[in-house]
Amino acid sequence: MTDTSVQETHAPSSICFGCGPANKEGLRIRSFRRDDVEHGLRMTFVTEEQHQAFPGMVNGGIIGTLLDCHGNWTAAIAIMESNKMEEPPCTVTANYSIQLRR
Repeated sequence: MTDTSVQETHAPSSICFGCGPANKEGLRIRSFRRDDVEHGLRMTFVTEEQHQAFPGMVNGGIIGTLLDCHGNWTAAIAIMESNKMEEPPCTVTANYSIQLRR
């Protein structure tokens, strides 16, 4: 397994708030290929104090951003690999729903 994320490989200059490697103020989510699942990715993200809604709880918008960015990268990599493309296509979220509970 590599230490280089799919974001760093395919979009190193991206300024996306959630997953852009070039956005120093963003979340900088990193997604990596999984060896155990075809087209699968795993994500790493470390919360920081400013990501809290209140002490000990991550803000719901941050959770939504994690799902949005990682979901799009998972879809893009799956499409790329299934269609034997050299680069992942641009994908966007059409809809998602989150129900947050305490």
